[in-house]
Amino acid sequence: MENRVFYLALGDSLTEGVGASEQNKSFTAHFFHAIKQTNECQYMNFGKSARCSGELLESLAESNMRNLLKRATHITITTGGNDMIRAYRNNATFLEYVRTVRSLEQNLKRILQLITQTNPNSKTFLMGLYNPGSTDHSLYKMANLLIQRINKIYEETARHFNVETINPMDSFLNKPHLLADEVHPNDLGYRVLADLFLNKYWSISGPHKIS
Repeated sequence: MENRVFYLALGDSLTEGVGASEQNKSFTAHFFHAIKQTNECQYMNFGKSARCSGELLESLAESNMRNLLKRATHITITTGGNDMIRAYRNNATFLEYVRTVRSLEQNLKRILQLITQTNPNSKTFLMGLYNPGSTDHSLYKMANLLIQRINKIYEETARHFNVETINPMDSFLNKPHLLADEVHPNDLGYRVLADLFLNKYWSISGPHKIS
């Protein structure tokens, strides 16, 4: 079944496509359009706005989701952004940010362990975080350092589970024209995200032609 694609999109509002003008402008829709080869290919989007990493982990433990994971040929994951946004909105201290990152790292390990143990054959892609803030924000520099540290954790954790990573930091840094609001990409921003995923996908899959 070489042409069979069953793509599961897991995560938060970035997976859901918040900010896109319509659902087929989301990065997951672009990704599916590029990798599907027949009309029998399937795509299911389980993105949920405001979902944190712990909530994503809980959702993956449900029996119906475990059955879907077993069938998946391709999986994309966006998570962690809401963990940091909640800390920010709660006026977190530096130590509280550190604890948030540690909790995120533990959740990430459990998420990838669950996915890879349930389905070791799926092509799985994990996206890191980007900083949507403006350069004049008081926490801009600290956010950059924190996100760089988090993305390093993502890369190291994903490597342990043989999962591919996508780092969107440079693609979105100081680029407000890619955003629909303070956080989410617009149609152009989602196209940028889709290209990041597809470039990584094609790099491990060989020659390609995107329709």
